[in-house]
Amino acid sequence: MQSKRSIFNKTLWAEEIQRVRGPLESRFNKIRLDKNEKPDNHLSKLIKDIKKNIKHEHLTAYPETEKLYNTISKKFKVKKESIVLTPGSDAAIKNCLDLFAEKNDKIISIDPTFAMVDIYSKIKRVKQIKIKYNRKLELDYKKIFETIKNRKISLVILANPNSPTGTIIPKRILFNILKSCEKKNIVVLIDEAYFGFYKFSMIPYIRKFTNLVVCRTFSKAFGLAGCRVGFIATNKKLANRLYNLRPMYEINSLGVMIVNEILKKDVFVNKNLNAQLEGKKYLIKEVKKMKLQYLDGNANFIHIDLGSKKNKAERTFLKNKILIRGGLNITGYKNFLRVSLAPKRIMKKVIKILKDIQR
Repeated sequence: MQSKRSIFNKTLWAEEIQRVRGPLESRFNKIRLDKNEKPDNHLSKLIKDIKKNIKHEHLTAYPETEKLYNTISKKFKVKKESIVLTPGSDAAIKNCLDLFAEKNDKIISIDPTFAMVDIYSKIKRVKQIKIKYNRKLELDYKKIFETIKNRKISLVILANPNSPTGTIIPKRILFNILKSCEKKNIVVLIDEAYFGFYKFSMIPYIRKFTNLVVCRTFSKAFGLAGCRVGFIATNKKLANRLYNLRPMYEINSLGVMIVNEILKKDVFVNKNLNAQLEGKKYLIKEVKKMKLQYLDGNANFIHIDLGSKKNKAERTFLKNKILIRGGLNITGYKNFLRVSLAPKRIMKKVIKILKDIQR
């Protein structure tokens, strides 16, 4: 019989993965500008409509996903057989690592990026070759191409736009990366979680590049972070293999219902997206007036440099029940605060606090 000691030793590698438990105190009933969610009550009417349609089967029966596959197929002009539903884009990253990489393989990722890239890479026990940003928030594209050419790589993971930087990789560069990787049979996963705030997508090119996989989420532009719904789009052959890796049921019944409903409401989605962009425009205008440095980007947040007043700002926002994320882990940006976008009425509250702090 195997001893407890040997079991613990065998699984010791998992302690290298740093995970932090969430706080017991709820984030509800606060202005949530810390996790790039949509913080205003934009779904109130939709919730009323959905409540009327909830049946006991939505809670007692297993999910039925095929209608949502059809809806996504029509909405994004992708064949149903090229789509795989996932519980958010993080599950898409995990599925791609499971399919395309083995233990001790090498993958290319950017740094910093979505935290789950690091976590799933450690779980899979692959070696990440991280392409870092410089002080100008530029990636070393030359290093990417040299690594593809000179190393045995199994997978490239790129977020476009990226979080937490808000930066993009130009279409020309993406195409060249895909072409270079295609020659070496390397799959490229492009995470488009922030599509909507940035209009360009690689989904139309999944038939052009046999090695292209794109993932999306309904957490950001659609404001449905709590539903945990996303999808993968790729060519039919890879989609079939990724579909085979899915859990028994990809997402839950309420997620199916809500995303199906919201995808029918273009006017509603665009109205709420425009409200966030209007809030961003106002926020930047006022920040400029205060002569604060800021980083604009192509996602649903900006970074503001508070300098020596950063810690005071964090305390003041928290006191006013406004949640803000601090810091950008890149040299020269440690005193920046990240503010998720919201409609103008919420951004006014942010500006009021910033003005009070500057006095």
